[in-house]
Amino acid sequence: MGLLDQTRKTQPGLKIVCEICGNLSIKPIDPVDAEDGASVHCRRCNAVRGTIADLRALARQSTGDFEF
Repeated sequence: MGLLDQTRKTQPGLKIVCEICGNLSIKPIDPVDAEDGASVHCRRCNAVRGTIADLRALARQSTGDFEF
């Protein structure tokens, strides 16, 4: 088992990169009205990438250091 495989199995939370197809985008959702347990799906292959709670936790971790 490689390091990447170990990381995938032990890393909880939202998967930034889809483990199925490698895509970065997720399907549009309205997180304001969604429940914490609602699934976040990959935009390309529809695989579950995590939950709304995971997405909210990721947003709280942001430091604002990213530029797009």
